[in-house]
Amino acid sequence: MTIKQSSVVVTKNTRIPFGRTYRGKRLCGCPSSYLNWVATNLWDTDLHEFAYIAKQLAAEREDDDTKIINLEEAADEFLRQHNVDPKKL
Repeated sequence: MTIKQSSVVVTKNTRIPFGRTYRGKRLCGCPSSYLNWVATNLWDTDLHEFAYIAKQLAAEREDDDTKIINLEEAADEFLRQHNVDPKKL
């Protein structure tokens, strides 16, 4: 089944018109694993707009995760410099 998205602009808030589990859900509300699947499997289809936005969302989440990890590492280092063991907190 092919769904054409003619004259519809796909954004991160667009509801997914396909699939069983996430049909009707907004792209931004889907887990990263599903976004990666959409980005990989729909790139060369009529639904490539969804693949493009899914790829962007997955990349944004990865950047956010990296920032959080770096912030946690910085906080742990700060605590160690002040003679506090972060593992005991």
